[in-house]
Amino acid sequence: MSAARTSLLPYFRIAALLLPLGAAAAVVAAPLDEDPAQPVFETKDRRLKEALGQRGGQPVLVNFWAPWCEPCRAEMPSLQRFAERWRARGLTVLTVDVADRKGEGSRFLWDAGVTLPVLYDPDQALTRALGVRALPMTLVLDRQHRVVARAKGAINWDAKALDRQIDSLLR
Repeated sequence: MSAARTSLLPYFRIAALLLPLGAAAAVVAAPLDEDPAQPVFETKDRRLKEALGQRGGQPVLVNFWAPWCEPCRAEMPSLQRFAERWRARGLTVLTVDVADRKGEGSRFLWDAGVTLPVLYDPDQALTRALGVRALPMTLVLDRQHRVVARAKGAINWDAKALDRQIDSLLR
């Protein structure tokens, strides 16, 4: 196993409660932990800064994942559908491929039919700077790019309850 992969392993939560294993695994809804509006999201990472700068005044959902992470792989199709459903409402979904060689992530996304924007973080600099210690992890940023919610673990992005929660967070 590569050093990049092993450095995150001690921090992973056991996803058994969130995601049953197996080929027919279904992602279950995990509630977003709401944060009181934090200060404006700041990052020194130019890739994320540029991506957020292009989306000024728009809410953004940032999902950290890796193609070798089974819960991440399982939630990706529903995240794609969520992004398509919310695009008209101005929400952008960005993904961050963590601790991976660029080819593996791109290949997985292509095979899965996922067209979400991807930032690659093979050295985990961005991931560490943002305190991400488990995959998948999602941050929800409001229109001022303040973190208003976060979630650890796989999420069923098709859940109606989640749509209601996102709607109330972004009002």
